[in-house]
Amino acid sequence: MRRSIYLAVFVVLSAIAGLFYYSHTRQATALVASHDLTVGTRIQDSDVAVRQVNPASIAGDVLRSADQAIGQIVSFPILEGQFVDAREVAPTKNATLLGSGLDIPPGYRIIGVPISPAAAVGGVLKPGDRVDVMTVPNVSRQTSPVDQSAPMPALIGKNILVIGVRTDQGTDVSQTDHGLNVGSKPASVLLAIPQTEEATYSAAIVAGSFVLALSTD
Repeated sequence: MRRSIYLAVFVVLSAIAGLFYYSHTRQATALVASHDLTVGTRIQDSDVAVRQVNPASIAGDVLRSADQAIGQIVSFPILEGQFVDAREVAPTKNATLLGSGLDIPPGYRIIGVPISPAAAVGGVLKPGDRVDVMTVPNVSRQTSPVDQSAPMPALIGKNILVIGVRTDQGTDVSQTDHGLNVGSKPASVLLAIPQTEEATYSAAIVAGSFVLALSTD
């Protein structure tokens, strides 16, 4: 009788140990980036790979197959070898990919204008601000100094929504230091403009420089 009890206890403990071992050794699939993926990239088959991993090492939002990611747009930078999370991709390109999460009204477009900190309210602009946009024509280098006159600024936009601020490498300017620290100075500002004004802004980018004034209206 005692031997039967010992045997039953041994079987139960063996089963528990087996389940514990299986739960820690079984594999699950997870999607990882084959190389660094930047914001705005439309994911293709070559951009991702399926890996076998320990289930305990992945979060619930990690994508498990390539079909879940292919055709999606990267909305947050993903480094090579990093798990692809459902929160890092989006079905379409929109302003949320720029990190601001601001909605763009229908009929508007996002355009980036080159800017220096001094011409952008000292570099303290941030997403959600409203600005008046002025452009100053560049004086032709072929014109002699005697013939040159002071260029007249022109107002081309009022109460324009700021979507983002970028460095000269295209990365987001840190909002903690507002671009005042070395390495994070603003070089361009992303603006939401009416589609009908695209040509005006495009011509101004080629022919002049910009000055932004913070709107307080």
